Amino acid sequence: MPCEVVATKTSRRIQSDSVNLGELPAGHQFPRYQFTFSDADIAAYVRAVGDSSPVASPGPERLVPPMAVIAAGLSHMIKALGLAAGTIHAAQECEFGRPVRVGVAVFADAVLKSNAVRRGSRFASVETTFYDARGQLLASSQSTVTVPA
Repeated sequence: MPCEVVATKTSRRIQSDSVNLGELPAGHQFPRYQFTFSDADIAAYVRAVGDSSPVASPGPERLVPPMAVIAAGLSHMIKALGLAAGTIHAAQECEFGRPVRVGVAVFADAVLKSNAVRRGSRFASVETTFYDARGQLLASSQSTVTVPA
C-alpha cells in the first residue's frame, strides 16, 4: 500500500490508499496482507525497544522477537486507516502460537471489532491474526487506538 507522511502547519497525517475509519462498521474485514522481516528490520526493532533477549541475537535460524510481529501489524493498520498525528495506542492484547523466523512470510487477517465515538474521541479495536504460509497460527492481537473524532 503506497504511503507517505505529509507535514502541514497544524499536524502530520498519513496519505495512503486508506479508508475512512469513521465510515467503517464493526465487523469490517480488511484485505489480507503479507510481510517478512529481514535481519536489518530486527536490528532496528531491537535498537528501538532495547531488547537484549537471546531471541533477538543473530544466528543461522534467527527468530523475530514476538512483539515485533504485533508491532508490524499495528503499524500496517495505522497506515491502512490513514490515522493522523494524535493517534494513541490505548490497549494491546496478544497471544503467540509459533515463533517467526527472519525471512519467512507472515500473512495477516484483520477485522474491526469495535468503532465508537465517546467524549470527542473515536475508540477503535482491530483484531489481527497472523499465519504462516501453511496456515499455522503465529500470533493474534487485539489493538485499541484512540483518535480525535
